[in-house]
Amino acid sequence: MPNEDQTQKTSESKEQKKGDFSDELQKLKEELVRVEEEKNRYINDWKKARAELINYKKEEEERLRGVMQFANERLIKELIGILDSFDLALQSLESSTDKNDPIKDNYLKGIYLIKNQLEDLLKREGLEEILVEKGQSPNLLFQEIVAEIDNPKLAAGTVAEIFQKGYLLNGKIIRPARVAVVKKKDKDNELKN
Repeated sequence: MPNEDQTQKTSESKEQKKGDFSDELQKLKEELVRVEEEKNRYINDWKKARAELINYKKEEEERLRGVMQFANERLIKELIGILDSFDLALQSLESSTDKNDPIKDNYLKGIYLIKNQLEDLLKREGLEEILVEKGQSPNLLFQEIVAEIDNPKLAAGTVAEIFQKGYLLNGKIIRPARVAVVKKKDKDNELKN
């Protein structure tokens, strides 16, 4: 039979072990709380970094779209000059004296075909012609008045002639239409007549 000293030592040992175990358990609980807080901080930082990366990608894609949209602007401006040359060639051929020349007709068909192909290509790239009508008031956002001329058939201040077509590239003006407007009548000249 164990004596009292041994029983007391055993119970003190058990109490000490319980105390050590409680201290260890408390330390582990504190460590767990600290690790949980650290984990949450890392997860929040990761979520924030991920959101910033997604936003950055979106911004870069938008910027790249904008760059690509207008990257060909210089080339397209030069191609517009070629379109102008096609228009001049067609006007010249159409106004020539020999109306029933089959060779001229073949040239006209070929020039129209090439011009239409070029126009279709430019439309696919975002080019659109600024529409201007004779007899309408000029829209100074899209048209540049380069001359005033007399034209008794049209109202004063309206478009009388279109000297050069204007164009938009993806909604941006890259060349305004150049027009002539009908001169305003002088009151002095009207009184003299």
